[in-house]
Amino acid sequence: MKDVDSDLLPELYSRQELDKARRRHRIVGRIEGIAAAVVAGTIFNFLGWIPTVLVLGVAGYLIYRFVLKPRKSSRSPGASEEI
Repeated sequence: MKDVDSDLLPELYSRQELDKARRRHRIVGRIEGIAAAVVAGTIFNFLGWIPTVLVLGVAGYLIYRFVLKPRKSSRSPGASEEI
């Protein structure tokens, strides 16, 4: 991870507090990953692989399409703006 130039930022947290937060974040991330794997395994076990993969694929596409994909502006570049 790239360190930020400490001369430009005010000191808000001590190094010890930052290290503790990073450790806690790693532990929480691992627990979330394990929980997601258990839930996914349970769903795969009940429903089967093919329907689950299809539903996850469609859900992933919809999330990409409506949430993550930047929208194009409807205004033309030469249009004047009236206020």
